[in-house]
Amino acid sequence: MPRIIINDELLRSLIANTLPTAKGEAPLFDKLVPFLDSAEAWVSNTFTGNKLFERICTYTFSTPLKRIVANLVMVEAMRRAIPALDIVLTPNGFATVGTQNLVTASKARVDRFVGSMLERRDEYIAELLALLPTTDEWIATRQAEFFGESLFPDFEVLQGLGVPNGSKWDKYLELRSGVIDLEASLAEEWFSFELLAELRFKRLTGTLAAREAFVVSAIRTQIINYLKAGSFNSRRLADIVNYIRQNPADFPAWHNSPVAELFSPPVFRNDKKANGYFF
Repeated sequence: MPRIIINDELLRSLIANTLPTAKGEAPLFDKLVPFLDSAEAWVSNTFTGNKLFERICTYTFSTPLKRIVANLVMVEAMRRAIPALDIVLTPNGFATVGTQNLVTASKARVDRFVGSMLERRDEYIAELLALLPTTDEWIATRQAEFFGESLFPDFEVLQGLGVPNGSKWDKYLELRSGVIDLEASLAEEWFSFELLAELRFKRLTGTLAAREAFVVSAIRTQIINYLKAGSFNSRRLADIVNYIRQNPADFPAWHNSPVAELFSPPVFRNDKKANGYFF
């Protein structure tokens, strides 16, 4: 049984303009139970982790995290349910097929409704990803590790590419491995794996200092530009490295890394004992 949305009253409070169930028909909640169960499992496995999800279940609906999770569960359950259930969206709201006055919605109308659920799902995912890092127990979860594997633990890469709501979550998953690979290339040649690992964690947890935030923003811009144009701006990358070099106290991970040696060639010293001694 669902643990976040536990009855018809709660469900209908989350769905605007819902028509009452006709006499003799099963409540909308009863029809949605298997879809609510699967949506809750998806939210737990993908975003919160089971332990935190169990804790959220005990919160009241006045808690922002509970409200966001509840809305996310609702739109995902509705998205999954609408093609399978005799539910229609009328000008006045939802209703169940089974009366003389209602007929099944057209495919185009169903598709539009599913699209609207996807748009709302993206909005709630974005809100959830902004809120989860403020919960200490989330940082140690497998889900936090997943989102913390790049400098984009959010939808900002998609905003930079102009991806509209309704497509963002699927596009994020599609781009994620490529973004991680691009970051690895930049780490190897410019910024070091040590520094990027530190910046990723601080970006995820919202603990970046001002100069770190500047560098993260600049690197993220380069990655977005690469996804648009297929190349990095080497001059701009060099500027970012010079900024890091000029602020050693703020970036010790880079200065102590092997990559730093690539930008600090040995200084030539004229030695009489050397074969290349110049008079």
